[in-house]
Amino acid sequence: TLLDDYDHYDHQRLAADIQQLKQKGVTFIVASGNSLDALHSLFAPTLVNNYVAENGGRIIIAGHEILSHPHQPATVQALLNYAVSQLPVTDLISVSGASQTFIPAKFAAVPVPYYPHHTYFEHWTSIHEPVYNVNVNWHQQRLPQSQINQIVAKINRDFPMVNATYSGAYGIDILPQGVNKASGLNQFVKHTGGHLDQVVAIGDTSNDIEMVTNAGLGVAMQNATMDLKTIADQITAADNNHDGMLQELEQIFTSVSYTHLTLPTILRV
Repeated sequence: TLLDDYDHYDHQRLAADIQQLKQKGVTFIVASGNSLDALHSLFAPTLVNNYVAENGGRIIIAGHEILSHPHQPATVQALLNYAVSQLPVTDLISVSGASQTFIPAKFAAVPVPYYPHHTYFEHWTSIHEPVYNVNVNWHQQRLPQSQINQIVAKINRDFPMVNATYSGAYGIDILPQGVNKASGLNQFVKHTGGHLDQVVAIGDTSNDIEMVTNAGLGVAMQNATMDLKTIADQITAADNNHDGMLQELEQIFTSVSYTHLTLPTILRV
């Protein structure tokens, strides 16, 4: 959504936009499938301190975590066993913990620049902290999205206690049942005295569907997956490689027709 194809964004422009939104009484939230650890690293150059991380699994308001929804340990064990025995051979498996990302040791040679803090494990029992997401990925094989969608459906059939969703970049996020960006945002805005029809949500892939559907204004990026474009209220004029999210944000909040949307604006990273 925000990042270009080289995982860059305009730090100065985003920081300036956030400051202008604040002056208008608009709260800026990053709603993302990324871990909180990764988001802190990614947004260190800006003024972001509101997050719905882990696809809704962790809610952070003004730098303080107010809610979290981790997996049950037995579910993590079952998912890791299942990923190895029942799914197509993966290019990477990762487990998103409270402080860092945990990766099975057999993937130690796989580059993971998007995990700023990570470690490797031989057995899942060495993870002694809450786990919010189990991600399985086929980025080297580049499985078609249609096949990944079939795997998503299979996981959800076999594990009624989880919510698996395509997360982009040939990967699947497996979350606790009921956890998604819309539910996380709803908890955020309720805590701050707002509601979802006051939200502008901008996203780019399948794990944004609930968020874009339930927001007051749901926007899909020009480069978004077709399933998201189909349900969005509008589509950005530019894609992620041409600051499409920032352009849309600036246009919406300088437009008289959207002045009733006072809390908050959300992007998906």
